[in-house]
Amino acid sequence: FALGQSPPDLVLETINGIQFSNWFTGIGVGLDNYRYKTLPLFIEGRRYFGDEKKAFVYGGLGYNFPLKNKPGKEVSFYNSYHFTGGIYTDIGIGFKLSLNKNSSFLFSLGHSYKKIQNKIGVTICPFIGPCYMDYSKYDLGFGRMVLKAGFEF
Repeated sequence: FALGQSPPDLVLETINGIQFSNWFTGIGVGLDNYRYKTLPLFIEGRRYFGDEKKAFVYGGLGYNFPLKNKPGKEVSFYNSYHFTGGIYTDIGIGFKLSLNKNSSFLFSLGHSYKKIQNKIGVTICPFIGPCYMDYSKYDLGFGRMVLKAGFEF
């Protein structure tokens, strides 16, 4: 779940990679519903601590692709409306609970940031002269706390 100034929303991710000793690295993809639907594509690294390798820190960096290119109720009129993606980051701490020899349950708490841009164009026709397109560009950045739970196998 992602928690911030907007109501909490679901974030789904899958990360596939390799583990060597106390280190894990992998490539991840997700579905992020927080405020605007996006598809983050990222690289994540984890460092496990202790003899039993239960506690860990993690960090991820990637690009956030928008899945929405049509306005919702927030825009009542427009002629063009276009989202573009931006940076995606994720950092936090977690704990691994072993279920059996080959699988574990993971819990983590962290901070995530996603950025998208929105460009809205409106046609303006003055009383005298030709019509022209007026564009407004919005840089949207969402920092939020993330609470994750998942399986490792």
